[in-house]
Amino acid sequence: MKLAILVRAALILLAFSLLAACGGGKPVRRINPPAVSIQQLAVQADGRWQLELRVQNFSTVPMQFDTFEAGLEIEGANAGSIYVRPALEIPGQSADVVSATVSPSREAAERLAQSARDGSIGYQLRGEVVTSEPNRKFPASHASRLSPVPGRPNTYR
Repeated sequence: MKLAILVRAALILLAFSLLAACGGGKPVRRINPPAVSIQQLAVQADGRWQLELRVQNFSTVPMQFDTFEAGLEIEGANAGSIYVRPALEIPGQSADVVSATVSPSREAAERLAQSARDGSIGYQLRGEVVTSEPNRKFPASHASRLSPVPGRPNTYR
């Protein structure tokens, strides 16, 4: 009888200990470098490029994105500079899209036209992302490929 009471008390104590261990304090704040990539590139009638930039927050906390400044290369040719001030808050582990316009170099525009005929376009972004919350500067570098969008001339994703 006494043994059964002791076993029950030990099981109850064990259950409460396990329950307390699961509920620990606040979530861990992890600040990780964000990533910026081109979600879409559309060639406008005047020759400028309209970019949709995907900004990804890999941190566990919301971040306030103030500026993004980068150089853009298309198939190894300098296409120009990107500078945007999105003033955008992105929740942790989320992403959002910002727009930018680039007046590409002649060489980059020619490479884009040639690559479009070949099927896909390689690009590279190199620059810096500045956040105000938290107050940090992150290097940004991304290389990938864009493909023509079927049914949408002069548009690449």
